[in-house]
Amino acid sequence: MHGVNSSQASAPLLCAEGLYKHLHQPSLAFWRGRQSRTILRDINLSIRPGERIGLAGVSGAGKTTLLNLLLALKGADAGTITCQGQPVRPASVRALRWYRRLVQYIPQDPAASLDPRMSVRDLIREPLVRLNVADNHARRIDEALDRVGLDRKFSSARPGALSGGQAQRVAIARAVALRPRLLLADEPLSGLDLPVRARVMQLFDDMSRLDGTAFLIISHDLSVMPRLCERTLILHDGAIIEDRSTAALFDAPAHDHTRALVRAAHLDHAAMTPASATVLHPVS
Repeated sequence: MHGVNSSQASAPLLCAEGLYKHLHQPSLAFWRGRQSRTILRDINLSIRPGERIGLAGVSGAGKTTLLNLLLALKGADAGTITCQGQPVRPASVRALRWYRRLVQYIPQDPAASLDPRMSVRDLIREPLVRLNVADNHARRIDEALDRVGLDRKFSSARPGALSGGQAQRVAIARAVALRPRLLLADEPLSGLDLPVRARVMQLFDDMSRLDGTAFLIISHDLSVMPRLCERTLILHDGAIIEDRSTAALFDAPAHDHTRALVRAAHLDHAAMTPASATVLHPVS
C-alpha cells in the first residue's frame, strides 16, 4: 500500500468538461420528426487521487447517464472526459483495457453482475485475467476477500448461495482486487446491515488514505454522504447545482432542491440509526 504525494494529489486523475447528453426519441406525430431531450447539461467534474466524492440526486436526475459516460459505455454528445490526461470514449475492449485497470465499477445490483455459474474465486479472478494483470492472482483474491470481511471459505460458493450483503461484498472484492486508482460505486451500502456497512466504510477510508484510491459514490440518499464523502455534488435535472464540501453543504445548502434533500436525509438518518446501533462490531 502506498500514500499519495503532494504532486500526485494536485493533478486530477479524471476530468469531465462540458458534458452534454441528449435523448433522441421519435415523435408520435410523424411530421414532427425526432424529439430531443437534454439528459445532462454542461457537466464539469474533477477527481483527484484519494478524494471521496459523493454524487447525489433524485431518480431521473441523470446519475445513471453520467455514470455510463464515465465508464465509457456511452459517448457524450458534447464535452470531453480524460483520465491521467488521456481521452476516454467508447471503444473496443482492447483499446479500453488501460482504462479498466485504472477505473472500476461497483454495481448497485450485484446479483445482476455476478455470473451464477461461477464460484466466488472465479468471479474475482475473471477481471484479473481479462485485463492481463501480471501478478499472483491467488494472493490478490485472498487479499480482496479479507479486505471486505468475507471468510475465504466462501471462495468456492456460487452467487445463489450468498446473502444479498455477501453478494455485495463479492462485487466490491472483484473491483478491489484490481487495485484501481478510481472506484465508481453505485449505492455501495444498499442491502448491507450496520456492521457490514461499518466494515465497507472503513475499507473505503483505508483505500483513500493509504492507497490513494479515489471514489465517486453515487446515491439518491444524501444521508450516506457525511459518512463516506469529503465533497458532495448535487445533480438536479441533468445539471450539477452544487459542488461543495459535504460539511458545508449540510450546514448551509445554497439551493432549494438541496435544502429539501438535506431535510429528507436528516429524517432518514434518524429513522435508520437507533441508539442501539451506535456500537458496531467487526465482521468475522
